[in-house]
Amino acid sequence: MTHPSNYTGPASGLLQKTLLRSGIVYAATTVIPFVPAFYQQDFDAGFSVKGYPYRWLDVISQNNPWFFSSQGGKNYEGWLITLLVCLVIGIIWALVEKQVNKDRNALAQNSVDDRLYNLFFILVRYQIALRMSWFAIAKVFPVQMPFPTLSQLNTSLGNFTPGKLYWLTTGVSPFFEVFAGIFELIATVLILFRRTATLGALMMIAILLPIWFVNIGYDAGVELASLHLLFLSVALLLKDADNFYAILIRHRQGVINYIQLPGFREQWKKVARIVLKTGFIFLFLFYRGYHYEQLYAAGKTFKLPLDDGVKSFTGLYKVTYFRINNKLLPYSPDDTVRWQNVVFEKFNTISIGSAGAFKLKTDNKIRTTEYYGNIGRLYYGYEADTIKHILSLKNRVDTSDSIAFHYVLPSTGRFIIKGVNNKNDSLHIELERVEKHYPLSLKRNTEVRE
Repeated sequence: MTHPSNYTGPASGLLQKTLLRSGIVYAATTVIPFVPAFYQQDFDAGFSVKGYPYRWLDVISQNNPWFFSSQGGKNYEGWLITLLVCLVIGIIWALVEKQVNKDRNALAQNSVDDRLYNLFFILVRYQIALRMSWFAIAKVFPVQMPFPTLSQLNTSLGNFTPGKLYWLTTGVSPFFEVFAGIFELIATVLILFRRTATLGALMMIAILLPIWFVNIGYDAGVELASLHLLFLSVALLLKDADNFYAILIRHRQGVINYIQLPGFREQWKKVARIVLKTGFIFLFLFYRGYHYEQLYAAGKTFKLPLDDGVKSFTGLYKVTYFRINNKLLPYSPDDTVRWQNVVFEKFNTISIGSAGAFKLKTDNKIRTTEYYGNIGRLYYGYEADTIKHILSLKNRVDTSDSIAFHYVLPSTGRFIIKGVNNKNDSLHIELERVEKHYPLSLKRNTEVRE
């Protein structure tokens, strides 16, 4: 059961005072973007904020403390140092406050602690909701982990990192992704309201604990992000630790308390609280949810390029003829120069299968499910002049690599392309579309065509 009346805030010992103040410092420093790199990033490159203004909400939601992304998302040392620094600040704060308030009565001091705990309670709840609202909505409208692209469906399994493979296997089942998103969204909403915050925190722990283990087991690179949210969710339950122990271990009756609203005397504070909370829910849940629904309905995701490709080009092509500098290269799976196959995506990407040496890209600051966490293909953004029959390609990873091709379409599903690459090699390549069916893309109980 829940009950508000017999709860007067945290215990007033020095340890509790120190932990409370340390918690406030930690919660504030991990939600406010103090890292200079946050302000130096290209927001449009990372979030497409110019074309999609509501993505500023994602910028705020995905602000990362310095220890999140450093060392591949595994900077536990940095996290522990942050906790230690916050603890030291909390100790100093508590000792200074004790000295300043040594002549104040205990009731007045407890009143200060009550207000500080309310501040801590607000900072933690809204930070969890801030971060989890994006993950939840991006799963409810499954754009966080999109279905594998044609390029990925034609990439060997061994060319994916474990973390990338986990993302793709989750994207294969939109039903599961939506279910996970609904569960996360319910927990996020519950945590926003004081009477249901405890239930929301319990749900968050149930969600975040396996996510943390998944990130560890698959080396997904966001271990600390999930651990941080898990840590905050547990912190919301500490006020009732004794009651949970009584109920769950000693099998005795206990009362789960909730934090009551602060007793504002001024009317404007009461109104401001309602306006701010309503605004948060409207912007981060309803407004963003509506736009993500529109994005999903259009068949797009921010994890992939947003510009459409030429619809008639879309498909997998085998390379039937490859000549470089007037030298014909027959097909060989080990040839590091010859192209093996080409994919035109439904968006403006051309990917080229190759046996050449690849540098694995694991930097996911501006994540794209095209080339993050896999090798075996070169990825080019393209622009097509369908009047002059010119394809302009620019490497999505190495922007100094560009190719301009003139193409001819002798028949449906065939390409003849000629051009010069950035190494000044002349290329003559012929492509033929391959009609290929993918069991992963077929609905259940649908017969797989050979």
